[in-house]
Formats: sequence, C-alpha cells, structure tokens
Amino acid sequence: MKKLLVVLGLIASVALYAEGNKVEVRGGIDLGQEFNHNYWNLKKDADFSYELAVEYRRELIQNVELGVGLAYQDHGKVKSGNYNGYSTEGDLYDSIPLYVTGRYTFKNSSEFTPYVKANLGYSFNVNDGKITVKDAFGEENFDINAKDGFYYGLGLGVEYKGFIADLSYQVNFSDIEDGSNGSINSSKADFSRVTLGLGYNFGF
Repeated sequence: MKKLLVVLGLIASVALYAEGNKVEVRGGIDLGQEFNHNYWNLKKDADFSYELAVEYRRELIQNVELGVGLAYQDHGKVKSGNYNGYSTEGDLYDSIPLYVTGRYTFKNSSEFTPYVKANLGYSFNVNDGKITVKDAFGEENFDINAKDGFYYGLGLGVEYKGFIADLSYQVNFSDIEDGSNGSINSSKADFSRVTLGLGYNFGF
C-alpha cells in the first residue's frame, strides 16, 4: 500500500505543475451492483446506492488530462436469497476512495466531446455494519469490520459546454471480518457496479 501511495503522490505532483486546470463535481447512481462475497454468498440485491465526487485535473499534453479525485460512495444494503437453508441481509460498508484519474478527450469540431477515463487509488472503507442471518430456527446478528483496499474505475462519457455524462465500471476491494460460528471469520467482499455519472467541469 505504501508503494502505491508514493506512486499516486508522484503522479499527482506532476499534474499540479501542468497547465489547463479543471475542477469537476459529479454525482452518480449505481446500476447492476454486486458484493462479490465468498462466505455469506452475498450477491448484491441492492437497494439504492450512489456516489458524490470531486476531481482536480490538468492537461499534460494535448487531449490528455491527469489529476486527483476524492469520492464518497454509499453502497446501500445487501440481501441474499435462500442459500443452504439461510438468508442474509444487512449493511457492510461505504467507501471513500482517494485516487489518481486520467482522461483522454476526442476533440472535434462539434461541441460534444467524447472521452475515456481511468481511476486508480485506495479505498478507505467505513461505516462498519451489521449482518442478520436467518434460518429455520430464527436469526442472529453479527458485527462487521471492513478493511481498506484498492479501488479502480474505467469509463467513457461525453462533455457538452462543461456538463458531463458518463458510464463507468468501478470496483472497491475489501476483506471483512465477522464473529459468526463463535470465531472471527475473514472473507472478501468486493463491491462492483456500473455507475451513471452526471456533473460539471469548472475550467480556470
């Protein structure tokens, strides 16, 4: 993790001394969300989940922008169907990723400017939650401790007079711990989804 943070810091420093400044504020809603959980079988039957983000970018060379971003991502709740006689629901975690972002814009004679983008960073996973497990004999509640992990996103979109709309595939990585079966169990609970984002670029 330390090596990744050093690399992210170096890339961000290069972006800060380039020309062509932009600050983007963006909101997004998630589509097709899924917690890829290998213990509780928590395939994400999600209720509403969303993100709020801000990015600072500069144009390094023609059509290529580089910068840093920070987001708050609310992952909603999880609920699984019946699996080996039990069902599971509850809250796992939300995420605050800090990341380096890169963007390539396809400039043309139109005012509509398509682009592709990539994010890479570290996800601080917060709001440790609870899981309720139900079976034929009743239910039990377990506290969840979510670990931090990597984060990445890949997307494409279009900009029109500063307004942006894009679709991106994003993943937050995490290991979680719970106290089921009278012991501490550790398992993966990576959150993946497609995010529809809308925002605005402030140039200066």
